[in-house]
Amino acid sequence: MSSVIIEILQERRVMVLLLLVALAVGWVMANGGPTNGGLKFGIDFSGGLRVPVLLEKPVDSAVMQEMVKTISTRASAFGLTEVRVRPVGDQQIYVEVPQANPGLVSDIQNLLSKQGVYLSVVDGVPAVQGDDLLTSRIYLLPSSQLAETGADWGVSFAVTPQGQQRFVQAAKGKTDYPIYMFVDRPSDAIIVLSETDLLYKANLSGTRVLSLSQADALKAARDCLRLRNGDVAVYTEADILSAESNSSILIPASNRTQAILSNDSSAALQNKLKSAGFHVVLKAPADMRPEYRPGSGGLSSTYLIDSWAAVGLKSAPTLTAAVTQGVAGYNVYSITGPAEGTGSARAADANRKGREMVAVLKGGALPVGISLGSTEQVPAPLGAEFLRLSVIGAIFAMLCISAMVALRYRTLKVVLPIIFISISEVIIIVAIIGSFSIDLAAMAGIISAIGVSVDAQIVVTDEILKKEAHEDHQERLKKAFDIIMVDAAVAICAMLPLLFSGLVQIIGFATTTILGYLLGVIITRPAYGVIVKHLVEGPHHASHAAPAHEKKN
Repeated sequence: MSSVIIEILQERRVMVLLLLVALAVGWVMANGGPTNGGLKFGIDFSGGLRVPVLLEKPVDSAVMQEMVKTISTRASAFGLTEVRVRPVGDQQIYVEVPQANPGLVSDIQNLLSKQGVYLSVVDGVPAVQGDDLLTSRIYLLPSSQLAETGADWGVSFAVTPQGQQRFVQAAKGKTDYPIYMFVDRPSDAIIVLSETDLLYKANLSGTRVLSLSQADALKAARDCLRLRNGDVAVYTEADILSAESNSSILIPASNRTQAILSNDSSAALQNKLKSAGFHVVLKAPADMRPEYRPGSGGLSSTYLIDSWAAVGLKSAPTLTAAVTQGVAGYNVYSITGPAEGTGSARAADANRKGREMVAVLKGGALPVGISLGSTEQVPAPLGAEFLRLSVIGAIFAMLCISAMVALRYRTLKVVLPIIFISISEVIIIVAIIGSFSIDLAAMAGIISAIGVSVDAQIVVTDEILKKEAHEDHQERLKKAFDIIMVDAAVAICAMLPLLFSGLVQIIGFATTTILGYLLGVIITRPAYGVIVKHLVEGPHHASHAAPAHEKKN
């Protein structure tokens, strides 16, 4: 028996399985163990953090459901992470995330701080609007395309025929003009900049623009925010402080007109704007600083603003002659932008910004303006007891299946390998899913994976135990793996609609189920075939135990 075990342990497929199990256990323990950070648990198990979303006015049930759907679609960009979205009354929505992942709160807040209104503008004329976007064709640009533009992140999208026609009319004859791409461009507002913020990016050593004057910078800012019937005025702090109380620049266009300025601006400036009737909106200094670039072609004597966080300007690519001929046919566009930091931190920031942009564009614009309340704790409904019961359920499922297998085969040579393979598979799945969040849906998927694993192993065992004279073990194993491959393919196809449904409540179940099937087909089923073949037929059969789909002709 010892010689059989040695041969099993020397098999490459078994060694790979044992290595993955060791890595999974090691990763969990190295990160604090199963209950101290090594595994992240969902709201039902560990509690959560709640971000209240306050609507600017009460809405009816139809609008509320649209709001919930839009926020849920945006939240689904976070993949395996559990995010709950539920309405409260007619003017509030709760967004809840697991307490084990507090870093997600800032991502959610950034995501929800955008109303999501997309607009691109060419020479003051709207070119493409949010309703024109085809949400099924919004995706992150691959690194190969980003390398051509020099951007850190990028999102590609396509537009409807109506949007394409609007773009053709706006861009006709505008070769070398920029197309300003905004998300949540302010409308009823003025922008107030200090000279330092206005010229900050222009005066940085080593940048492309070093000779930009204040007049050039103001012209670029005003050109950027020019829009037919919707200009946003741009002033310097000196303009506002020196203006008389009856000056036109201190007269709001309406009782909702905003004045957007830096949060380090003087109290005197803020008070003067408030006294004039403006709603003062404070932004971080970094957001108030436009990023410039020289114009091109016919616009070479001017400067352009390439990105500007305070007004939602994401990028401003230059229109080429090919797309300004007034002929329809170009309907794929992209938004690109820079990331912050260096090395891996820069890559992570680029991924976050790109993912947020995809989420905002896919989710669409919120029909009502929102504001975010203070984050608060959400207790777990049953907490540790809920987790304990779930683990007991998984163990009970394993015991029941083991008992049924024992009654069927009545030999430890088959029962023990099945239990070992199933436990190994669960350990690997838990380590992977636990890196994100184990919620109730994921736990249901883990329990389901136990049954799927045993089912596949029974198929392999039954084929190996057959004693038909006209078939050798290789042919029998081939039959088993053909059945398993078809079963896995059908199950994965069935789960894909759930995975991409945008319903965050079931993403964990779909992902865990798919992961279980892939792990079984690639790793655990081949390893089980090797183990049970050795145990049933004795030593010296290693060369015959490989799955038939790896047999060489």
